[in-house]
Amino acid sequence: MPKRTNDFQSLVKAIYEQIVPAGGVVAESAEVWDKEAGILREVDILVSYEYAGHEFSFIVECRDRSRKDTVEWIDGLIGKTKAFNVAKVIAVSSSGFASSATKKAKENGIETLALKEAEEQDWARYTMKPGLLVVSDEVFFISQVFYKACEEYRPMDDLGLKCGVVLEGEAVGDLAGLIEHFFKEHVIPGVEAYRKQHFLEIFKTREDIGKPMLVESEHDWPKVAVVDDHGNRVEISKVKYIFTGVRQSMDVHQAHYVFNQKMISMGRHRDPDGSEIDFSLIQDLGSPTLRASWTKRARDGEINQ
Repeated sequence: MPKRTNDFQSLVKAIYEQIVPAGGVVAESAEVWDKEAGILREVDILVSYEYAGHEFSFIVECRDRSRKDTVEWIDGLIGKTKAFNVAKVIAVSSSGFASSATKKAKENGIETLALKEAEEQDWARYTMKPGLLVVSDEVFFISQVFYKACEEYRPMDDLGLKCGVVLEGEAVGDLAGLIEHFFKEHVIPGVEAYRKQHFLEIFKTREDIGKPMLVESEHDWPKVAVVDDHGNRVEISKVKYIFTGVRQSMDVHQAHYVFNQKMISMGRHRDPDGSEIDFSLIQDLGSPTLRASWTKRARDGEINQ
C-alpha cells in the first residue's frame, strides 16, 4: 500500500519522535488492526513504546485546515478507532477545535491538541528563545615553532628546516616534515579534545566564535636530534608550537511551534557534502531546561544521531 503523507503530518511525526519515551518508535502512515472489521486500517501516526515492562501504543490523527476542526471529524475518528487496541487516540489540528468537537472528543476518550506556529506573545511564557548556530571544524595554521636550548626557547628556523632528523639513532627525514607530522598527529588532536570539552568556556558569545583562537602548546621531544649540513648535531628535548585556529559559523533558520504546552523549535542545516542535519529543541512550560537533539542524514540516506 503506498504511503499517504503531507507536510503537517510529517511535522507532527517529527515532534513525537522528540518527545516519545526512550526506545519508542514513531511510524507514519502505519497500520493498526481493527478487531471488529478484521482488517488492518491505516492511521496517520502510530507511537509505540515500553513502560515498566509493558507495551503501549497510541495513534495520532492530523488535520491541517484553515478553520477550527468540527465535531464531524471527531465523529469520524470515533467510528474509525473504536475497535483499535490502542491506549489512546490523539487528534492534532493546525487551527484548534470548535467547542462541540472538544466536548465530544473528551466524552469519547479522544485527546485534542493544537499545533500552531509560535507568536511573539507566546515567548513570554517560556524561559528562552533559542538561536541555533552550526560551527565548522577548526582549521589550524602554524605561526611559529621554537625549541628549548640553554633554558630558553629559540626559533626552529635558526636550525634550518631542511636539516636531517635523527630519532633514537635512526634518520627519519627532515625537520620541516617532523614539525608538520607532530603537529597533525599529536598537537591538533589534543587541542580539538580540549576545545570539545571546554567549548562553552572558550566561546561564550557569538562574537567569540568568529575570532581566531591563538594557542601556545609545549611538548616533549625525547631522543630527537637534528643534524645540519655541516654535521653539527643539536639535541631537541622540548618544543613550543604557536598557532591559530579559525572556524566558520552558520545560522540555522528555525521554526517555532507551541504544542501541548511545549515550545518546539526545529531547524535544518545542509552540509557542503550534501548531508542534512535536523535539529530539535524542546522547552516545557515554566521549566528552565532546554532539551536538544539532532539527526544527520547522509546523502545516501544513512541516519546518525
